[in-house]
Parts: sequence; structure tokens; C-alpha cells
Amino acid sequence: MRVSTANQFERAVQTLQQRQRALQDSQEQIATGKRVLRPSDDPIAAVRAERAMVQQHRIDADLRALEASRQSMSVTEAAIGEASGLMQRVRELVLQAGNPTFGPEPRKALVEELRVLRRQLLDVANRPDGAGGYLFGGVTDGSAPFQDAAAGVVFRGRPAGTQAAGVELPLAIDGQEAWMRSASGNGVFVTSPAATNQAGAWIDSGRVTDPALLTGRAYDIEFADDGSGGLTWRVVPAPEVGPTSAQPYATGRAIEFDGLAVTVHGAPKAGDRFEIEPSQRDLSLFDAIDRTIAGLAPADLDPSRVTQTVQSGLRDLDAVMATLVSTRSRLGAVLGQIDGLDTRLADQRISVQATRSASEDVDLAQAVSEFQTRQTSYDAALKAYSMVQRLSLFEYIR
Repeated sequence: MRVSTANQFERAVQTLQQRQRALQDSQEQIATGKRVLRPSDDPIAAVRAERAMVQQHRIDADLRALEASRQSMSVTEAAIGEASGLMQRVRELVLQAGNPTFGPEPRKALVEELRVLRRQLLDVANRPDGAGGYLFGGVTDGSAPFQDAAAGVVFRGRPAGTQAAGVELPLAIDGQEAWMRSASGNGVFVTSPAATNQAGAWIDSGRVTDPALLTGRAYDIEFADDGSGGLTWRVVPAPEVGPTSAQPYATGRAIEFDGLAVTVHGAPKAGDRFEIEPSQRDLSLFDAIDRTIAGLAPADLDPSRVTQTVQSGLRDLDAVMATLVSTRSRLGAVLGQIDGLDTRLADQRISVQATRSASEDVDLAQAVSEFQTRQTSYDAALKAYSMVQRLSLFEYIR
């Protein structure tokens, strides 16, 4: 078979170019740290790496959502803690107001401090979240969610949505639930004196004696003169279980019927009436303070009115404080859930990164060894080409 000089030259150049491309590929792999630079390098590994990259981006988005929820919940939890501290001070002041030695002037100073604390609580409820919204406003139009109107504080926000990160996590809590919807009374029923009552008597918060007998109805306890200088009481409408006729009144003696018991203290007057209504989740923190302030503000208060205001105020304050504690507990649970999800997503991210790395990253030691081998091969190809170049008639004649 005849081999021409041109054929030898062509084959030598092709070999040299192949070795040069292989050496260049090795250089590129070492420089980038990637084994798969183009899908054509390894189609199966490229697909695996692409899927891992998409999953990693999804995990990164979930981690960002988690961090946004964590920051919001942490700031909100701190605000609820601050509100709880202010409410504790409010409760202490109301307790002091029940001191029999308190006169009009000390009580006036106490009421002024209650008003200051109320303003501070309203500021906490309307605290900005640093992102153009409000911690307790949910979705608002840019205005503060809690508006101080003539009839009291009203809520103008809307509950915020949730952000999914495997599970749904809140970006904000419902301010209306936290500040405006505590259970009134003792959680089952509410006791209160009628507005037309004369001074001299007050009623406690009552208690449940037999849950099975509760009817959920509203009642009035009416007092009347027994005709001999004493007083009688009766329940209207007549209870299903309990006395249906007028009963003699004795201060401090429990009045029991239909599975509940209340106690009237002091000296009620004929015609006085005390109301009992089913509890509702409509007690606002601000209304509880406003009613207490209104009850303590007059200078010429009868001791029984002070006692009634203090007892009712403490009952309502305890209810709204329990709601704040419950809200803070839920926030703590959410923060714990966020920490758990953060750990799980971080582990998943490491696993996905390992899958992606195994699919496209280069073994550096192997790549360096292969580079050295290809460099030696390339040097040999250069020498071979230089020898082939000298195998010509013109070179021989010269």
C-alpha cells in the first residue's frame, strides 16, 4: 500500500489537534472544577445536575420564606411580650384602686396613668413591621389597623395570608384575634349591675357549679322589698333548676340556679337588678381598660361602685391577658416549627448539593493526573509531527 507524504502530514496534524483538544478540555475542567460543562459531555449526568439545581432553587426560596416568617414572628412575639408587661402594670393599678384608703386625688393620678398605659398599648398594637405594613394589621391600606374612634378602638385590618414552605406559615398574626376577641366575663357567663341600680351593692364574676345544667340563657336577678324591711331576690325568667319564687337576701350568700352561682355583696335597694348573660368572644383589650377608667374617673364614687369597677375590671383584664399569653404561646410554637423546618430544609439542601456535585463536579486529583498524561501525549505528538515534517525529498536533497 502506497503512503504518500501528504497523507502522513495530514494524519500527524489530526493527531496533534486531537491531543490539543483533549489537553484543553482537561485545563478547562481543572479551572472550573466541573466535569460536565456542556450537556454533550455527559447527557445523563447533565439532566441529573439540572434537576438538582431546580430543586436547590426551590429549597432556597422556601428558606427565604422561612426567614421572612421567622423575623415577623420574632418581632411580633416581642411586641406581645411588651404588651403583657404593660397589662400587668394596668392590673396592678386597678388593684391599687380598690384600696379603701384611696381618695379622689390618688385615684385621679391612677386614672391618668391608666390612660398613658392605654396609649402605649395602642402604639404597640399599631407598631410598624419595617416593611411598610403593621405587625398586627395583616392586609391594610397603609393606615394603622387599630383606630381610636368615639365608641372605642376598632380594627380596620384584615388577616394576613400564609407562606407555604412544605407547610403553611404565617407572615403575620390576626390582630383582631389577639387584641379584640377575648372571652367576656368568666368565659361562660357575664355578670353586671343594671345601669339604673343605686349605690350600695356589687356582684362577683360568678362560677359554674354544674356544667350539665347550664342553659346558655340570659337572666336578671331582681331585688324587691319583702314588706317587713328586708329584701328578697328572684331570677327572671324562672330557672329550670333552682328557686322559682322570691328568696330572702343575705349579703355574701351565693345565689345558685341552672348550674351557676353568683354572689351579691353589700346592701342592694329594692328595684336593683343584676344581669347575667352568656359569654361572648367580643371583649376588646381597649374596651376593658376604657370601662375601668370610666368607672374610676368620677370624683364622688361610692365604695360599692369602686369595688364593682375593680372586680369587673380585674375579671376583664385577666381575660385579655390570657388571650395575650395564648397568642404569645402560639407564636412560640410557630417559631419552634420554623426552626424545625429550617433544619430539615438545610439538610435537604446539603443532600441536593451533594447530588449535583456528584453529577457535574470533577475529581480534582484525577483531573490533574489526566492533564499530565494528556500533556505528555501532546508533547509526543509535537515531536512526531516535527519528525514527519523532515521526511520530504526536498529536505533530503538539501
